[in-house]
Amino acid sequence: MIKHTHTESTEINFAKLEERLFQINDPEALTNFNFTNHGLLFRDVPSLIVATGGSKAAAYYLKMFFESRGTIAEVIEPRDFFYKQNTNIFQNLIAISNSGKTNGILDILRSTYKPFHGAKFLITGDYIEQPEDYYLCGSSELPIFFTLYWGNRKYDDREKSFVSIIPTLAPMLMVLELALLIEQSQYEISKEDLVKINDKLKDLFARSKEKVDKLDFNFKNTNLIQVMSGYDTQCSSCILESNMVETGTSSIVIHDKGSYCHGRSNLLFQNPKSPMIYLAHQMKGLDEELLKILTKRYPNIFLFDTLDENSNLFWKEYYLALQMYFLSKKIAEDKNIDLTCPEYDPHLVRKLYNYRGEM
Repeated sequence: MIKHTHTESTEINFAKLEERLFQINDPEALTNFNFTNHGLLFRDVPSLIVATGGSKAAAYYLKMFFESRGTIAEVIEPRDFFYKQNTNIFQNLIAISNSGKTNGILDILRSTYKPFHGAKFLITGDYIEQPEDYYLCGSSELPIFFTLYWGNRKYDDREKSFVSIIPTLAPMLMVLELALLIEQSQYEISKEDLVKINDKLKDLFARSKEKVDKLDFNFKNTNLIQVMSGYDTQCSSCILESNMVETGTSSIVIHDKGSYCHGRSNLLFQNPKSPMIYLAHQMKGLDEELLKILTKRYPNIFLFDTLDENSNLFWKEYYLALQMYFLSKKIAEDKNIDLTCPEYDPHLVRKLYNYRGEM
């Protein structure tokens, strides 16, 4: 049995979370979120989004953006690209990777074995220089892929963690601001816009932390966490699931609210004391019925919602994502596990995380 120890790294990363996000969203820089040069992202064309690990949450958030535009979008793992039969129906290929070097990501973007013939983008936190051999036909005017860089090289205080927070919240912020620009029929974000966005983010950070602080439950002896989610909370539920699994904190099962009515309730029946995290942006009839029945029969049903936020779905889901990060922190603390730098099998991780072979 591995003995986990909660160390300082989680506290440090959360203490600097706002600061690091605001460094990326710096009103004085303005270059990071200027989408004028990335007009192809405004195209209403079918888009294939590739991501793995914590980046999948950002991918689901981006999918939500495209679908709000009436555009088909699908999220897949890097390996899936080489086995998927209908990639030719998509006109955008968007890869999300903090380092830009996640195994399979560059293979897909550069592939000649199974080339993608539409526009290709890499959303990354690490600036990637594209040498000459990145260009098709020797033309410097046609890159193999466009890089959308969300990082800010002006600052050296990068998040140091095994389970990252900023590399998920930053590309989500990029998508949020893109959605806000389109909503306002703008193509460039202003300094004043960034100041307002940062002020709102600061408020959401405080409210998210307050909600989790009010949670009167100790997860110390919890080995199973159930999550009640839906299509509109896919991003936030993905964050909680990824955090729990990648830290070895708890087994976690995500239920769809509709499917839960068709037999999945037996898991809670067999594990009546396991906590259930119920996610919602609004209270539909099914939400009210589920919460009424579940809270009456089981003791540990906890609602996390955005009913106190009167904004569009992009703001609401960002708010819920923040709540899931603070909840992840509490669960890890209760179990004396370091959320951002957990213990792990160094041999296994070294072999698998650094694998660069055929997918």
